[in-house]
Amino acid sequence: MPQKDPSNPIIRAATRLSRRAASWARHCWLNLPPSAKDPLVLGLLGLLGLLAWIHPTGGRIAHHAIHLPTLEVLMGLMILTQGINHSHFLDFAGQQLIQRARSERSLARWLILFTLLLAGLLTNDIALFIVVPLTLSLRQWNIAGWRNLIILEALAANVGAALSPIGSPQNIYLWQTSHVSMAHFIHLMALWVLLLGLRLLGLTETLFSKNELSHHEALPPIVINQRLFWSSLLLYLPFLYAVETGHPILALALTLPLALLHRPLISGIDWGILGIFILFFLDVGWLGTLFNSHQLFGLTSHPSPRVWILWGAALSQIMSNVPATLYLGHGSYDMPALSLGVNAGAYGLVIGSMANLIALRLARDRQIWRDFHRISFPFLAYALVTALLLG
Repeated sequence: MPQKDPSNPIIRAATRLSRRAASWARHCWLNLPPSAKDPLVLGLLGLLGLLAWIHPTGGRIAHHAIHLPTLEVLMGLMILTQGINHSHFLDFAGQQLIQRARSERSLARWLILFTLLLAGLLTNDIALFIVVPLTLSLRQWNIAGWRNLIILEALAANVGAALSPIGSPQNIYLWQTSHVSMAHFIHLMALWVLLLGLRLLGLTETLFSKNELSHHEALPPIVINQRLFWSSLLLYLPFLYAVETGHPILALALTLPLALLHRPLISGIDWGILGIFILFFLDVGWLGTLFNSHQLFGLTSHPSPRVWILWGAALSQIMSNVPATLYLGHGSYDMPALSLGVNAGAYGLVIGSMANLIALRLARDRQIWRDFHRISFPFLAYALVTALLLG
């Protein structure tokens, strides 16, 4: 076989070109934002490419699956929650709770309740971005069960978020597509969330001891940006009213002055989340051109609510509860049952909810991934049984 002549000008030019292309590709990769290099984003892009190869004409329909009102509400919430987060009021409130705790059990109880409240009022991911770093800072106090505490915080974030139509992305989508009122949504979920919350508190009593805390070091003082906090908080009511009355674009417009007046909010928002949800919509829409979910899962003949609950929970274990909601929630569907199902699907496997992944990634600990499933699978069973009984 003849050897390539490195002195050949064509070969030299091709070599230089390939090296420049590799260098450019490496430069582009290194300068991408972290969210763009997330395995989830790469997986969604890979699935989109596969679907485009299998069914090239599906894109004509898939882009119609992008639900703009959901994205508008999500973007507005991201601005408002970042405003409250950047004001450091919640960090201060969490620190006050910790300083009043006298034992590991009381500390866990306060943090679980704090997470439930934050997830219901804000969103589950914001709750975890506040509570989990706060919990990690307490390892200096030699808390033996800090892993269990973070796991229960992840579960609590999903429980609290289930109550509110703005608590999680799947709830925002179900709220916007079903056109029920905010009060009605909360009424539908209240009893189930109460049962889950009581179970969480029972786990807290079981998993944590009454050993007194040894406060080795005082927590650093936190300065609250009062102006930013009150500006963000006061915008919540008109924002929710605009969404409730069917004007999500107006709700988003109300939050833009806050972002423009406080520029750090813009850089602090993970805009990649919006990209992830656009990819969710496209992937699910493209998948829907190949397989009609309602026909595939026997949901066309007006099944009982329990069927919707079981399919919502099962698909959440496979593809996470947000895409499961998008896949099952098009056309005519049983909103209360589907909401119970996909919110129950947040437990069990870690991929059931993005909030689980956020909490465990923040922990940066290998063992916690194994411990999570030891607690989350029994909790999934409890959540599913109670949902089926109520459904």
